[in-house]
Amino acid sequence: MFRLYGILLLGYLCIVLQGYDGSLMGAINAMPQYQQFFGLKSAGSSTGLVFAIFNIGSLAALPFAGPVNDYCGRRWGIMLGCGLVIVGTCIQAPALNSRTFLGGRFLCGFGQGFVNVSAPTFVAEMAHPYWRGPLSGLMQTNYFVGSIIASWVTYGTAFISGQGSFRIPLWLQMVSSGIVFFGIMFSPETPRWLMAHGKTSQAERVLAELHGEGSVENPFVKLQMAEMNSQIGHDGSDKRWWDYRDLFNTHAARRRMICVAGMSWFGQYSGNALVSYYFPVIVAQTGITNPHTQLLLNALNPVVSWFAAISGAMLLDRVGRRPFLMGGVFGMAVCLAIVTGCTKLSVETANKAAGNAGIFFIYLFSVIFSIGLVPLLPFYIAETLPTETRAKGTAVGAVVSSSASILGQYTSAVAIEKIGYYYYIVFIVWDLIECLIIYFFFVETKNRTLEEMNEIFASPNPVKASLKKRHIEEVVQETIKGVE
Repeated sequence: MFRLYGILLLGYLCIVLQGYDGSLMGAINAMPQYQQFFGLKSAGSSTGLVFAIFNIGSLAALPFAGPVNDYCGRRWGIMLGCGLVIVGTCIQAPALNSRTFLGGRFLCGFGQGFVNVSAPTFVAEMAHPYWRGPLSGLMQTNYFVGSIIASWVTYGTAFISGQGSFRIPLWLQMVSSGIVFFGIMFSPETPRWLMAHGKTSQAERVLAELHGEGSVENPFVKLQMAEMNSQIGHDGSDKRWWDYRDLFNTHAARRRMICVAGMSWFGQYSGNALVSYYFPVIVAQTGITNPHTQLLLNALNPVVSWFAAISGAMLLDRVGRRPFLMGGVFGMAVCLAIVTGCTKLSVETANKAAGNAGIFFIYLFSVIFSIGLVPLLPFYIAETLPTETRAKGTAVGAVVSSSASILGQYTSAVAIEKIGYYYYIVFIVWDLIECLIIYFFFVETKNRTLEEMNEIFASPNPVKASLKKRHIEEVVQETIKGVE
C-alpha cells in the first residue's frame, strides 16, 4: 500500500502546481516591485490578460490532452505536461519584458492543460476502491498546499526591494513539476487504461501489487477485473483519438456531459477565482491598504481553506455529493451578499467594523467553497464518466473550466476597476442559479462504483435513480452476471 500512496502523491503534486499559480500571481500582483518593473496596475485589462493567459494556454492544450491520454496513457500525459511547465518557467521567471513573461505563462498553462486532464483520471483509476472517495476527494485539497506555499513565499520575498521579490517565487514553479516529471517515470500505467488497450495480464498484475497485497486471487482484484472486463469495450472511442461522438450521441452520454460541464464551470465561476486571484484587491476595498498586511491576509486564507477542504473530503462518503454542492453554492451566495454590504459601508462611511466583517465573510466564503466544492472538482467528473470516454470527457470539462477561468479572470480585472464591489452581485445571482441546476440535473455518486454509474445514467430519470439505495450484494451479483 505504501507504493500506492507514493504513486497517488504524484497526482496530488499536480494539483499543488495548479494551486501554486493560483495564489502566486494574485500575491505578486500586489507587489509594487512587480507592478513598476512591468508597468502594470493591480486591476485593469492588462492585469486581466496576465492572469488569463495561463488558462488560455490550458485551453489551447486540451484538444491534444484527451488523445494523448487515450493513445499514450495517463503517465505520458502527466509527464508531457510537467515538462512543458518546466520549460515555461525557464522563460517566464527571467523575463525582461511583458511579452516574454506572457509567453512563459502561456507555455506553463499549456503544460497545465495536460496535467489537468491526466492527473484526476490517474488518481481515480489508481485509488483503491475502498478508499476511492476520500483519496480522490483529498486530491483537490492539495490546491491549497500549493496556494499556501505560494502565499507564504511571496509574503517573505515581498520584503526584498529588488526583482528577486517576484522572480524567486516564479522560479519555484519548477519544484513540484520537476518532482512529478521524474517520479512518474517509475509509476505503472493505470489498470483501466491497460485493460482498455487489451493488456489484461498487465492490468491484473498492477491491481495485485497495488490493491491485492501481491495476490491476483485477492477479492478486490477479482471484483475489479470482473467489473472492468464487463464494462470496458476494446473497440471503443478511446481507440479513436479523434472521435468525441460518444460523449454526446446518447441520452445517457448527454446527461453525463451536463454534470461534467456544470461541475467544470461552477468550480471556476462561482466567485472563487475572484477571491483567489484578486484577494489583495478585494481586501483593499474593505479599507486594508498596506501591501504587507494584504499579503499576510492572503497567506492566511489558503491555510484556513486547506483545513476546510480536508474536512470536506473526509465527509464526502458520509454526506453525499449533492448536499455538499447545493449547500456550498447557497452558502457562498449568502457570504458574497454580506461582503457586498459590508464593503459598501466601509467605502462610503469609513466604517472599520464593517470592513473587518467583510474580511471575515471573505474567509467564510473560502471555507464554504473549500468544504462543499473543492474535494469534488475533479473527482465528481471522473465518477460520472465511463472508462472509454473518461479522458476525452475530462478534456471537455477542462475546456469548460478554462473558458470559465479566462472569462472570470479577465472580466473581473476590468469590472473591479470600473464598478468595484457591485461586481460581486453577479456571482450572488449566479450561485443561486447553480443551486437549482445541481438540484435538477446532478446525480448522486455516493457509494457507487465507477462502472455502476452506467445503469444510473441509462435510466429515464438519472437523478432519481442515483438516490435509490442499493445493497452491495446486488452490485456484486449484477457484475458477475454481466461477466458470465
